[in-house]
Formats: sequence, structure tokens, C-alpha cells
Amino acid sequence: MRLFTGSAVVTGAGSGIGRSIAHALATRGLGVVVADVELAAAEAVSSEIAAAGGRAIPNQVDVRDLAAMEAMADRAEAEFGPTSVLVNNAGVTLRPFRASWDTNYDDFRWMFDINWWGVVHGHAAFVPRMLAGSGDRHIVNTASTAAIHPFAGHSSYSASKAAVDGFTIAVRAELEAAAEGFGASVLFPGPIKTRITSSARLRPTAEAEASTSVKPWSDYTGDTRRSQLVETAHVDGELPHRASNPAEVIDADAVGGIVLNGIDRNQPYILTHPPHEDRITMRRDQLLSAEPR
Repeated sequence: MRLFTGSAVVTGAGSGIGRSIAHALATRGLGVVVADVELAAAEAVSSEIAAAGGRAIPNQVDVRDLAAMEAMADRAEAEFGPTSVLVNNAGVTLRPFRASWDTNYDDFRWMFDINWWGVVHGHAAFVPRMLAGSGDRHIVNTASTAAIHPFAGHSSYSASKAAVDGFTIAVRAELEAAAEGFGASVLFPGPIKTRITSSARLRPTAEAEASTSVKPWSDYTGDTRRSQLVETAHVDGELPHRASNPAEVIDADAVGGIVLNGIDRNQPYILTHPPHEDRITMRRDQLLSAEPR
């Protein structure tokens, strides 16, 4: 078990995966900054942690705002001491699923501003400070299985999460060379009960309405039932051929322990479900067959 001290910061911690991770980190004696764009949600989770005997403060933050992230880094250190664990978890998705050519520019920008730039802003605000410290330190960035498996109809989301994946693994290699005891992991959530499918609530009304009034991907596939199963599965990166099995969907409360175990083991990849070996093997074989002859 690694020894973390001071503060832990979790974005998107007002519900779902982030909430579960915040609770898990609090059990290790860390002062947790429960960060969320919705203040009431952050306050509720902070109160839950306090009621369980932990230490936490709510912090309303929009991860698209670098200055706000830097201010949160200041607050975390002032309240609980230097940050030793950072979890860039805040993320959004689009509903209904749609083809890349039916995804408008505002949708692409919104997706990347939160899913990608939110991670970059967290990295910029916290990692230089964490590097100045010592002892065990760790970053977790939430990606998605949509980053590594074909996910037709959700290309903008897949792209934003693939950026998080590639970035985090490169960062891990950098940290291994530059700092002892400083690790980084990519979290790949599977089918998990969260509020991510209601992400549109975070957008201006007109923008949200424009995004939902789009030709759905199911119009191209003709499989409306399966599309509905996937789109209402409240998950990051659910695959169509898996969505029809409700037994695979787990409650978000289980994720915190999984992530904490992954952090303790300094795993490069943290999965909430067994990997889709067939999809991984298919991609491996396609890559190997593309070798120049």
C-alpha cells in the first residue's frame, strides 16, 4: 500500500464515478477536494464524506477554466496540504449517438473542452506543484473503452477519450524518468450506472436543443432497439454487443475501491470490467498485418 498525504482532488466528483473515488480516497486519511461544476452536488458529497468521518470540502469548478483550476490547486494546498492524488474525471457525452458528419462544430468543441482540455487544465494546475513535492504521488485520468474499441456513432467522444489515453501513457513515461514515486493511470470505465447520459443539462438550452435535434445513428443501422439499450446504459464507452446484458452494469459505488487498488499497484491501466479481448485482439492483428512488407 502506497502512502499518500495531504490533499486529493477529484473533478466530476458530485456524482457517479467521481463521487465513489472521492469517498475511497477519504478513507486513506486524505483531505478530499470534491470538485464539480454543480455546487450542490459537490456539497452533498462533501457532507457524506464528513458524516463518514473523513475530511472534504466542496469546490465548484468548470474544468474548461484554467484560472479556476489553478485557484482550486491553491485552495487544496491551503486546506489540506500539498496534493498527492489528482483525479481528472469530469466528462460529458452526447445523446443521441450520431455520425461524425452529423456532429456539429459546437458539439465537437464542447466535448473536447471538457473531456480533453479539462484533463490538460488539471495537469497544468497541479502537476508542477506535485513534482515539487516528494513521496508517493499519483494522477488518474478518466478515458473510456470507446478510446480503444470501434464505437460507431460516438466518434467525437471516442476521439476526446483517445487523446486522454495517449496523453496519460506518455505522461507516465515522463514521470518514471523524472520523479520517484510519482505514477499515472488511465481509467477505462465499463458499463457503470452514472448520470453521464444527462450531460446536456450542463449546456445552454439552445445549444442542448440543437444537439439533440440531430439524425440519430440508429437511422443508419436500422437497429433502434439496440441503439436505445446502448444510449440509456448510463456508461462511458458501452459497446453495442455488450449493452444487452444488464448483469454487466455495475453501480458506481464499486469504482472507488477498484481505482484505489489500481493506484496502490501503480497500474498504467485501471479497468472496471474484464477487457474485451476479442476487440483488443482484432486491433492488434490489424496493426500487425499493416506492417510494411
